Amino acid sequence: MLHIASLILLFLLVADNTPAFAAVDFIYPAPSTWVKSSGHMIVKFNQTDLSAIRVTVNGLASDLIDVSSPEYRKLFRDFFIAQAIWDSGKNSVLIDLFRGGQKIESAHADFFYVPPTSSMLPPPEFTPVIMHKPEKERLCISCHNLNPKREQMNSNIEKENPCVSCHKNILAAKYVHGPAGTYSCAYCHASEGKPKHAVPKQGAALCYECHADMSVQINKRKYIHGPIEAGMCEACHDSHGSQNESQLIMPINELCLSCHGHIRTQTHVVRTTSGEGHPYKGKPDPAKKRTGKTMSCISCHNPHAGDVRYYFVNNVDDRLSLCQMCHNK
Repeated sequence: MLHIASLILLFLLVADNTPAFAAVDFIYPAPSTWVKSSGHMIVKFNQTDLSAIRVTVNGLASDLIDVSSPEYRKLFRDFFIAQAIWDSGKNSVLIDLFRGGQKIESAHADFFYVPPTSSMLPPPEFTPVIMHKPEKERLCISCHNLNPKREQMNSNIEKENPCVSCHKNILAAKYVHGPAGTYSCAYCHASEGKPKHAVPKQGAALCYECHADMSVQINKRKYIHGPIEAGMCEACHDSHGSQNESQLIMPINELCLSCHGHIRTQTHVVRTTSGEGHPYKGKPDPAKKRTGKTMSCISCHNPHAGDVRYYFVNNVDDRLSLCQMCHNK
């Protein structure tokens, strides 16, 4: 939900003489599109004599926002960016325009938010959002370099890299992917991509260009985990960064159980003296005592591949050998 009480308005100066055909243009997200990150909402007002606006998101309305001061009109005209935190699923936005205290027009748009950790699919009436289109870029180009050279996209100096000014917030994570952390955007993204700045390859085809050693290790194994076999690296990893080690999109056990949910309700491996199955959380990991880590699915299973059906770690080829890694007496 858009946090109205702490709404941060960042106003954007843009010189645009295009005739107005609508009261409001929703630049990002565009109406009836879906997004997978909760970040900015960019709106353009096609009125030059407004005194105030009011933003309502999912029924929660802001106070009137004054846009009538000469300083604002001189510097920022009719653009603003609102920092938004969307609700999961459909979000409805209503913007009311005021002149002299009287509401003169309203505009409405629906967006659909699919969180990175969600397995939900957007309804077919919502299409993927695309910001870098010519008709949108022309509104921003007076302030932003939207046709950067490759060396600019790879500059690790923040003020010299044109990608950073809009996309820096995706790096606000505990664990950041190396190229993203050094602002090496062109390692993965291409200006000539379709759509513009898209990655030219998907999944493992792109990831293995840097992680070739992982490809070699995986392909040596007899059994390969399904998502890896399908080249779906981003089914588990965030390509920019996350709050979880290895840039996982969820904590490790939550991620594994999002597919292997039956483990939650069945006795796992053996019934112990407590009457429960073998622990996979909440206990110190005997094989990693020095790290202080607790047990997780990857204490016993390699998430990528293995030489036995259940991808046992260290490529042990039978269950007894796996047990003896910890139970060696």
